[in-house]
Amino acid sequence: MPLIGTPDPPPDAWTTLLTVNAEMFIAAPTRDRETIRTFESLALGFLPRMDHVALVTLARLLAPCEDTPTAILDHLIGHSPETRDIVFALSPRMSSSFVRRLLGTPEGRLTLARRDTLDPPTVTRLLVLRETGVEDALAANPSLDLSQSGGRELMRLARGRPGLARILLQRSDLSAWDEAALYLMADASRRAGIRDRVATDERSGETEPRGPLTEADLGALFALALEGDAAGFERRLSALFSFAPHTAWELLAIGRHDLLPLSLRALGLVEKEAKRVLMTLHPALSHHVAVTNALVRVFNEASEPVALVLVAAILDARALP
Repeated sequence: MPLIGTPDPPPDAWTTLLTVNAEMFIAAPTRDRETIRTFESLALGFLPRMDHVALVTLARLLAPCEDTPTAILDHLIGHSPETRDIVFALSPRMSSSFVRRLLGTPEGRLTLARRDTLDPPTVTRLLVLRETGVEDALAANPSLDLSQSGGRELMRLARGRPGLARILLQRSDLSAWDEAALYLMADASRRAGIRDRVATDERSGETEPRGPLTEADLGALFALALEGDAAGFERRLSALFSFAPHTAWELLAIGRHDLLPLSLRALGLVEKEAKRVLMTLHPALSHHVAVTNALVRVFNEASEPVALVLVAAILDARALP
């Protein structure tokens, strides 16, 4: 492909010359190594003479072309935030130098998190910074694979951050387990759908009921609740479910109160027994009849097998062998 050039064009001709060459470069049916190298040499000589408007135009022309030399794109990235964002948004490939540039700034990390192609190592490097905006952008990005490590990490974070959970709940690719894990942050309608899905999901059978509580187990729960010993109550729950001793229940944390009636339901308590716990464990659960009634409603909405799956998913816990 012939390239247009001139030894010393007048200043107002630089833009026209490079733009024409760029258009010819992009339109070429094939671009061999020599053509790419020639265009790169020409462009790098012209680019420093271009004004901002011309560079924005060139960025829009060249960024989508996968054969545009990295050195040219690097120049456009370094010129201004506007040309940088154009290149990052339109470039079909992300070289390691591009990724490093993006990872270095908050705006760049958001750009990365919103791209329609996400590789697992980049997702991991984005998540280690614990930026709320980046996490939200990743959660809303349909190209994020929730089965990869980055997706699992987002699910873990969402268990403790309602805003992130609500974004994830809008996705169409959540598994039944994922939906169950976000149950506490779902509205009433979504909760009903989650319960129905869990009830028919094949994985539900992997979480086996532990059998009825003994009188001693039930008495211990009542005693711990009466003493207001939340930490002891949670340790007893972990033992009854055969979860790891360090399982983080946080039953009394704001936004997690519904986990208590779910756990009581999963253990096979009847409503009267559940009310006894709810009325004594902490005043936050019993100070107003409407609060207690709402917790009892959560207890009654889920069947025992479904409640067991919900509890295990919310805590990301499996029974120890």
